[in-house]
Amino acid sequence: MTLDKEHLDHDDNKEVTTETLTAPPLHIRPAQIRKRAAAVIIDSVTIGVACLTVISIFHLNMPTQLGFNIFLVAIVTFLYYFLFEGLMASTIGKRLLSLQVVGPQGDLVTFRESFLRNVFRFVDWLPALYFLGTVLIHVSKERRRLGDIIARTTVTPAPEKDINPPPAPFLFH
Repeated sequence: MTLDKEHLDHDDNKEVTTETLTAPPLHIRPAQIRKRAAAVIIDSVTIGVACLTVISIFHLNMPTQLGFNIFLVAIVTFLYYFLFEGLMASTIGKRLLSLQVVGPQGDLVTFRESFLRNVFRFVDWLPALYFLGTVLIHVSKERRRLGDIIARTTVTPAPEKDINPPPAPFLFH
């Protein structure tokens, strides 16, 4: 399967309709593939810098510490994604690219959903470099990787901030 620029641009404006039991169907627009990829690169650099800092502070770069260093990188990676998405529905990379993670009802991702989607991040990495996750994002109409499918989450463009918010109410009568 090959994907060209026209295919990617054509799919960038599609919406996914989610049926709900208590409300009209939601129309959620999945994030552009290239924006998600750029966010992953920014997040990977951020995680790499954090891990190198911890490793250098504690002098954990000896060859005998390789297994521990790999474990440390895995823990830092999980905590980075889990905490940032659980608290703010986006990581640093997603925030810089105006993306957010939403749950099945279109609301911001919960800690439970963040936990589920990020536990499966390690499976999405298989066999290497997000291979499985990339394939699933390209074949899924909702652009979901395995963690998103299991947690029922979607990465979507964040709503634009209102540059002219309503005036604050007068506090003193």
